[in-house]
Amino acid sequence: MMNKCFFYFLFFIFYLPVAHAQTPRLDHDTSYYRTYRDRVTARAYLSRKYTALRFDPPGSVPDFDYHPNTSLNLGIGATYHAFTLNIGFGVNRFNPEEIRGKTRYLDLQGHFYARKWNIDLLGEFYRGYYLTPKGLAAPAGEDYYKRNDLKLDLIGVAFYRSLNDRRFSYQAGLLQNEWQKQSAGSILVGGEIYYGSIHADSALVPGKLDTSYRKLNIDKLHFFEIGPGIGYAYTLVVKQHFFLLASVTINLAVRLSAEISHSTGKLEDQIDFTPNHIVHVGLGYNTENWCLSTLWVNTRINAAGITSNYQYGVATGNYRLIFAKRLRINRKVRKILEPIPTLIGK
Repeated sequence: MMNKCFFYFLFFIFYLPVAHAQTPRLDHDTSYYRTYRDRVTARAYLSRKYTALRFDPPGSVPDFDYHPNTSLNLGIGATYHAFTLNIGFGVNRFNPEEIRGKTRYLDLQGHFYARKWNIDLLGEFYRGYYLTPKGLAAPAGEDYYKRNDLKLDLIGVAFYRSLNDRRFSYQAGLLQNEWQKQSAGSILVGGEIYYGSIHADSALVPGKLDTSYRKLNIDKLHFFEIGPGIGYAYTLVVKQHFFLLASVTINLAVRLSAEISHSTGKLEDQIDFTPNHIVHVGLGYNTENWCLSTLWVNTRINAAGITSNYQYGVATGNYRLIFAKRLRINRKVRKILEPIPTLIGK
């Protein structure tokens, strides 16, 4: 009996104070970055999206690009935990110049940056491009060669795991709902999957630039690519407030490319390997309650044609200038937003 009493005495003396003193283990190192996921991060921004096409011919034909004529957008948005919703509208005052033609497009870029996983979704549907450099293959009296019939359809996903999420925050530089207070970096591992097509009513390359391509009359290119990737991201912090984030991932994909000519019925397939890459850059000033930053995201996907020996590239991304404010929320609002962390993870 005395032994049992002595045991219980020791239990209450030593165990209970320790148990009450214990705190939940934090999921990150607070000396490196601070999180504001329990607040609503509201933002206003200016942005311009793009999806350009790169043509790299064989021989002496010069490289050239097709660019869309996209507008500058003014937008608002908000982030709570890892969920973000942004809505943008074209600014009429900054409409594209008509001399470059018209582009109709639906750009469904989605970039999701959670604590451990970073996901880039692409849904690009463009019609109407102009050729650069200026004047290249342009008709007499015009500045640009315009292709209102040229179309691009592209869907894809890239997913990468941050291996140092305890000290490095993607969200601090790209979503503004965290604050990176010390410099840190992380290795990224993951993969990418894409399917796309470039097609037009006639040959993709103007006859003025390449007569042999026009004779082949290739008016469509299909490609499917899948493979693993690896990269590195680093945020340089100066005096806790100024930051520069840079991230590059390289994807080695198995690629299936097919050039098609509807006039001749010719179809040539090519299976090989190709490197693709994604770049994220963020620059700005971060504080306890607000953040001012610029952001650039660019995805480069490469394709190839065995019939023409052309190399093709798709570069899609956006530029953005952002002002964000972190807002405290009361219990009533928090209860309304309560399902979000449960559904998408903390």
